[in-house]
Parts: sequence; C-alpha cells; structure tokens
Amino acid sequence: MRLILVYIWALPLVSSAGTMSVDPHIIFATGGDATDITANGTSVSLSPLGGGIFVFHNATGEPLSQVDLSVQFPEPSFPAGLAVDATIFVPSPAQQSMFSDALLSGETCDGRRSDGFSCLEMVFGLLPGPLIETDQNFVLDFYFPPTAVDALVASGNYNLTNCEQQGLGCTGTTNLSATRNGDWPESAFVTVTPVPMSEPGSIGTLIIGGVGLAIYRRRRQKRVSCDQNRWLL
Repeated sequence: MRLILVYIWALPLVSSAGTMSVDPHIIFATGGDATDITANGTSVSLSPLGGGIFVFHNATGEPLSQVDLSVQFPEPSFPAGLAVDATIFVPSPAQQSMFSDALLSGETCDGRRSDGFSCLEMVFGLLPGPLIETDQNFVLDFYFPPTAVDALVASGNYNLTNCEQQGLGCTGTTNLSATRNGDWPESAFVTVTPVPMSEPGSIGTLIIGGVGLAIYRRRRQKRVSCDQNRWLL
C-alpha cells in the first residue's frame, strides 16, 4: 500500500461570489473499483460542495514514476500565504518521497493566460519508483474533514467489500455525492496525468521543485505544439 497525504493550507480566497478556501489535505492511496486511466490522463470535476473521491486504474501498461495533478481555480490570483506542505508515506526505507508544486496565477491549467482563472499544479512520486505499479489502482480523495470512509482510503482498503462490512454506505468507487464535501472551489476542474516510468526526465520535475515543474510543464506543452505543427505540415 502506498499512501500520500498532502496538506494544503490557505488563507480564504475572497471573490464577489463569496468566500472560498482550499481543502487542507488530499489523500492519495491505492484501492477501490476503478476507472481506467491511460498516459493521456483525464479531467474530472469535484462535487458541487468542493469534495469527492476519485478512483483510477493504471491502464498505461507500465508502472508510473509519478502522477501529475492540476486544480483550476476560478480566480485570477491566489491569496497571499498560500502554501503546499506535503507529507508522503514511504513504503520502504530504501525509497524517498518526492513532491513538487507550482502556483500559476492568471493562467488556466492548459497554459492559456486568463483574467478569471489560476492553476495549482502538483507532482507526486517516490525515488526509487515506481509510485504506482502496472494495473494497480490509485485513489484521490478531496473530502474534508476525514470520516471512516476516508480512513479506508488512507489505509488502502477502500473497496465495496470493506464498505459493506463496516456499514459505511460507500461503494469503493468514485463518489461525488453531497456527502463528499470539502473546502476546494465548488465543482473545481481537475486534471490527472499519470507518467509512465519510460518517459525521459519525468521524475526530474520532482527534484528541481515548483519552479522547475512550471518550466517542465511549458516545455512539454511546447513540444506537443511543435509535434502538432509538424504533423500539419
């Protein structure tokens, strides 16, 4: 079982629509009845109450060196004092937890300038890897405050059998019900990208920190754009 707990502390984010703050933690764990995710990644939306549990199955055909996660905020800038403090469970004494984050104000998570959005990007990994084995499931849990259901996620035991045995009313699958609330922006747009071990330089983004993550991200986007242009020619 591999568990990643990420604690994100933030001052309230104030807008004309009201006050919004960031959920103080994400649980990243194994388990659950999952939806396939490939190396192309996927996009999901949090619940209308800013929470939710998402379960994925590593269908890339390879172990993953890292998982990239971005959360798009419906504000042009982040509040002063926003910081990300990561605590990562390490399953082996020979492994080291690796985490990187970047705050991209006035920019959407697909790299476009914006007067109405900003993007929080995070990268999770272990050295040496993999972070996620081939065909292994992983869970992202945005709920807060934690309940008995979240304890199942945190222990890697979030599945239908354990939900039923403990009478918790959960199913071990993705859950966006009204009970899965959190302090993230309501219905926030989230992009999840698994990175296979074979991708060159992938784990380097974890080592060089948040600024390096942003630079690496833009380089990847530029490379994709160049490839697309070459194909058009």
